[in-house]
Amino acid sequence: MKRKNQHKATFKKKHILVVGILLTGICLLGITVHRWRHAAVEPQTLSELLDLPEDKLARVDIARMNLLCATGLPNSENIRLNDHLQTLDRWAEVAKKAEEKYLPTYYQNPAKFENSLSKFKAITLALTIQEDLKCKYNIELVRSGVMQDMRRTKFFSDSRDLFVHGLIERRTGTCSSLPVLIIILGRRCGYPLYLVTSKGHLFCRWQDSHETFNIEAASRGVNIFPDSHYRTFPYPFTNREMNNEKYLKTLTSFEELGVFMNTRGLCLQEHNLFRQAVEAYGVSLRGFSNSELTRTYIDNAKRRF
Repeated sequence: MKRKNQHKATFKKKHILVVGILLTGICLLGITVHRWRHAAVEPQTLSELLDLPEDKLARVDIARMNLLCATGLPNSENIRLNDHLQTLDRWAEVAKKAEEKYLPTYYQNPAKFENSLSKFKAITLALTIQEDLKCKYNIELVRSGVMQDMRRTKFFSDSRDLFVHGLIERRTGTCSSLPVLIIILGRRCGYPLYLVTSKGHLFCRWQDSHETFNIEAASRGVNIFPDSHYRTFPYPFTNREMNNEKYLKTLTSFEELGVFMNTRGLCLQEHNLFRQAVEAYGVSLRGFSNSELTRTYIDNAKRRF
């Protein structure tokens, strides 16, 4: 009887050990699969980026996406992808240190930020970009008058005004690049920032389970405007346009790519590279299939082949 009990105890211990090993293996496999599914996807060229399915595109850094969409455009010759990404990583460290430095001022007077730590972080980030990193709007574009008419593409002639490499290389940009820079640095700081469009304009949105607000930092200073502000700024638009062009919508990564490729198309068109422009617009339509504006761009470019 004693030997029989010992045999049972030994068998039980072995059974527990085997079950434990199996459970550990299952857990490790689950962790590995989870990491694989959420691992960053790092295309090295524009063609590699455009070949990605939507689920993998969501795992591409918006900075990488923006820089790749600028490659091959006039005045993009100095883009060094890895070097530019490292610069943005360093800038994010500057932004995080600024947040830590000024955090006590929030707790001293939270009402100044509407008792919102998120708004404090967003405003501090935008001001750090302006004051510490010295990134600002290209005022010469404003003075030139090219922004007065949406039908003209002169605004899109210099890729450095449109994509973040211009901010890295000469610290100036526009509403096409400054909001993207805020999102790039903010996401590196762990902020839930997203790209939003209105007619002829881009801006940022903080959106999480607790609060949602817009961030306007393309001009001097920082403002937090409601969606209603953008119904008329910088150009008014109809409900039909809002639905077809996805104005005021929090954009997905797939739609962010669409915005960048549309901008790429406009830059190519300004330089009479009409076939390439049509190709870029075609990619943009993947995320904006109902865009009447993009289809108009395509028709105009095709007429000039």
